[in-house]
Amino acid sequence: MRLSSCKCCIGERRTKDSIMPNPKNTRHEAFAQARVAGLTIDAAYVEAGYKPNRSNAARMNANEHIQKRIRELQAAAAERAEIDAARVLEEISAVALSDIRDLFDQDGSLLPVEALPEKVAKAIRSIKVSSKKAPDPETGEIIITTEIKFWDKNAALEKLFKHFGLYEQKPQDDPMAAFVQALMGKAKPLPVATAHRADI
Repeated sequence: MRLSSCKCCIGERRTKDSIMPNPKNTRHEAFAQARVAGLTIDAAYVEAGYKPNRSNAARMNANEHIQKRIRELQAAAAERAEIDAARVLEEISAVALSDIRDLFDQDGSLLPVEALPEKVAKAIRSIKVSSKKAPDPETGEIIITTEIKFWDKNAALEKLFKHFGLYEQKPQDDPMAAFVQALMGKAKPLPVATAHRADI
């Protein structure tokens, strides 16, 4: 686990001449971070730069200021984990609940990439645009084909299914689970949007 760098003064008075933490405080911070990373008290003590000494390690671990710092680091780590988990769930939901109709405007024309809603953009795996001349050269038309591929909707739905524990419920007892299960079974490949333009 990669430990983040943080400057902290523990159990020492700071004066104008001691703005930067002294080596002892740096070691205290290293000890606290090592404990949060999962190291034992003895291992964290050595990791902080001290020589092995079980008695001193235990005394440092019991220090009120260090215990407070450990709680601060743990709270920060928990908050980051919660944010990361929420972001992952948001990304999976965008794919699982994507709707092909959101790709088009009211007239049925494909929206330009910069106008796509954020939730739609997250669900798109790739966009490929190709062009070729129309079969009749006299028309001077160029056929432009836009191929849009979405991320696997079924796989995303399955992840949500597991996250909310829907596999543990019987579909007949849970209308929402039955709907999701039916949706997964009827998913079809997305069609390709094609547009025409005259050659100027």
